[in-house]
Amino acid sequence: MHFRHLQHTLFILFSSVSFGLSAASIGTVTLDNGATVQLNDDHTWEYIAVNTEITTKADNTIVPVVIASTTVIPANTEQTAKDKSSLVRSGLLNTAVKSDVKVTFTEATWRERSLGLKFALSSNNAEGVVIVKVAATFYDDQAKQISEQTFNVWQASYRLPNTYLRKGETRDSRIIWVDGIDKANWADKLLSLKIVEIETR
Repeated sequence: MHFRHLQHTLFILFSSVSFGLSAASIGTVTLDNGATVQLNDDHTWEYIAVNTEITTKADNTIVPVVIASTTVIPANTEQTAKDKSSLVRSGLLNTAVKSDVKVTFTEATWRERSLGLKFALSSNNAEGVVIVKVAATFYDDQAKQISEQTFNVWQASYRLPNTYLRKGETRDSRIIWVDGIDKANWADKLLSLKIVEIETR
């Protein structure tokens, strides 16, 4: 009886510590279409982008160059092309999910040198969603990272409950304007999304 009580106490303790920490990766999975998904310990997931930077050793063997812990780098240019093609066709990088809220990149428009982005948001969260903040990582047409920017894709008015994103609803964002993206090298519209903050009421 004492041992079971100790087990229960330790489980509560470790659970409390786990919930107090930010999400950490517990592994990756490669899908049939070549895309790679990172699984997190808070029951969320995110797609991992492909980067094509490689280096050659003295014996002419190709070695992946690690850019970041969340970047998957193919070992040769043939694999790069295959993975990039899968990602472009599927649009998997354009979606992020957290706390029963889903954000999907839907449209790009240009105003001189500024890039305008539109997103579709849907919620299965029991509460009204007032803020959804995402980190968007942009990749050029060679799948190399060129920029990372954070912005709110949803911003409700606290005194206007009809502006909240409710459970079962799908709504479009306003146009989000970003700078620093070269239109000539962003024809494939490669970007990955990660929801970094959700605020509910």
